[in-house]
Amino acid sequence: MDIRQLSVRYHLEQDRILVRINTSAGEEIQMWLTRNMTLRLWPLINRVVIDHFAIPADAVTDGFVDLNAMDARSREMLADLRRQEVVERADFSTPYRVDNSHRPLGDTPLLVTEVNLTPKPDGNLQLNFKELLQEPPSSRGFQLDMGTDLVFSVIQLLHHAIEQSRWQIESPSAASGSAAQEAADEIDLSPHAERPTYLN
Repeated sequence: MDIRQLSVRYHLEQDRILVRINTSAGEEIQMWLTRNMTLRLWPLINRVVIDHFAIPADAVTDGFVDLNAMDARSREMLADLRRQEVVERADFSTPYRVDNSHRPLGDTPLLVTEVNLTPKPDGNLQLNFKELLQEPPSSRGFQLDMGTDLVFSVIQLLHHAIEQSRWQIESPSAASGSAAQEAADEIDLSPHAERPTYLN
């Protein structure tokens, strides 16, 4: 799945977070994250980022630092630095494109009841989202493979939605800082997306 745009927004009337994924193939997938699911997912995805994405896969030691023996606090700080770099490069200003996209999972957003996160050897993070309901019976689901930049962008968008929800979920430092306060709730990931301009 080649992701073109992401939208992560808190909906007050539903008291849930709606995630919308727009692909370059003209497909859209929508899913609801409840407070209960977000309470479980938020610390988990931040932990995975600190454990597996804080240090780039191609990082080489200078001989003074053992990258494999780096403590949790140091990894957390490195993850925060990488997140800030991604946020500075990302396009949070382009509106999410609403069109007549094909929705392979149907028009009703997936109500996520189970998420599995698997760090892959190639540096990607594999996420499996499932809707397992008894009434009405449902067993929908889909899988995403996300690169490092996309993982950090999703964390940024999710952090912003959690702030809007006022669910008072404790925010790890990996999602703190001034850049988090400036985040929008959408991101354009297309190759021709406009990038932010900085004036000195």
